[in-house]
Amino acid sequence: MNRNSKIAAAVAAVLALGAAGSASAVPTQGAAASTTNVLYVSGSSAAKSGVLGAIEADFCGGISNSLVFSSTGDTNFFAVSCTPATSTGVTNANGTNVFTIYYRDEGGSVTGALPLVSGSAIAQLDLTQTATCSGNTCTIAVGGTTASNGTTDSFTGTTNHQSGLGITDVEPAALIGDNYPSAYSVSKYGSASASQLAGLTATGIFQQVFGIFINKTGLNLNSQGSICLTSAQVSNLLSGNITDWSKVEDCVSHSAVASSPTKVVIVNREKGSGTRTAASIYWLQDECVASASGVVEDQTVDYFSTGNVLTAAGTTNGAITYASIDNAPASGLVLASIDTVTPTNLAAAQGEYGWWEEATAVSPNYTIPAVESSIANFLISDLQNGNTAPHTAQVNLIPDSGSNTTPSLPVSGTANQCSNGPSCTVKTSTAIYTNPFTKAITSCAIPVSFL
Repeated sequence: MNRNSKIAAAVAAVLALGAAGSASAVPTQGAAASTTNVLYVSGSSAAKSGVLGAIEADFCGGISNSLVFSSTGDTNFFAVSCTPATSTGVTNANGTNVFTIYYRDEGGSVTGALPLVSGSAIAQLDLTQTATCSGNTCTIAVGGTTASNGTTDSFTGTTNHQSGLGITDVEPAALIGDNYPSAYSVSKYGSASASQLAGLTATGIFQQVFGIFINKTGLNLNSQGSICLTSAQVSNLLSGNITDWSKVEDCVSHSAVASSPTKVVIVNREKGSGTRTAASIYWLQDECVASASGVVEDQTVDYFSTGNVLTAAGTTNGAITYASIDNAPASGLVLASIDTVTPTNLAAAQGEYGWWEEATAVSPNYTIPAVESSIANFLISDLQNGNTAPHTAQVNLIPDSGSNTTPSLPVSGTANQCSNGPSCTVKTSTAIYTNPFTKAITSCAIPVSFL
């Protein structure tokens, strides 16, 4: 099963059903492609599964009501089409009108911020292309690779549109200095000053827990089947101060991670990636402290989505990289424990694990059609609220950000919600929590308690 098929199957099983109506006819591909009731979303690959699942479960009323598209070749383009119920409150939604929401995570948080300033039209999946479908799940070929075509957005099988909503792993104001997406074509994506990025309207939607992933080939795993690093070790590894795994002592086994000299290889997302920016800020205080710098550039090639960077790290001996923890287990990799704590969303909410960030929904600084704005507002509210937020392993609720987000001690999970409508025969299995602490979508900030 390819990665896109796994995502399509998983997102329906892990999300609560919110403002869904009764079952509706699934649109045809032609209706999905031609409707003017659309929203174009671009941004975070870490948040992708949660956002797509919210569209399917809460906007469309379940995956059985949705026509779901994903891309092959370059696997970072998606779309979901359905006939949402009047109860969604979205402009033109009446249970009959077809809506299509597009999502691209190609370029990650770069595309959730930069084109929202510049107004540049960027690639989205072209639904007029030939699709291969099985039931209500379809694939469309997209030509090009992130390495060769990502910075110029020169993909085939796509069409260009302005984004009506961006999703970023960190606030857009953090994408400055050595975290600015300098590799991206100005003629294609536009440019943005620090003040322009800070001037974008960014709304916190949920917290995401991130972790350190290590290629396990030839390394000594501890009794937990993982590798345990101290916070200081992670900082020294990502800054390039430690370059040999045989010099690293596992903080559970207290023996060397490698029995013989083994080069540490940092496999990076591109500059401007929200995940890379989050790693640079949390582990190295980049752009928070004047003397600090970001994750060291260890290879000539960077990667433009979570899937791409994990695939590369999984086939590179000695690799270390970073991603949201819902990607564990990833092929060839182990999720490291930090200071003996296994990264989980519960450990983050309980204050035992510190690396989490607040994902934001970013509104463009230009006017978009009323229907796009209405869909965007629905999604922002849906993703914030405890009753409808994504139930995925990396997600926690931002305290007091919406309904059912009041923090309390001891930390307790939100109630498992139905994922398949009024019949409620399928329960979500992943608990999410209201973290009593927030950074108020300022990544350099020390978390503050809402209790």
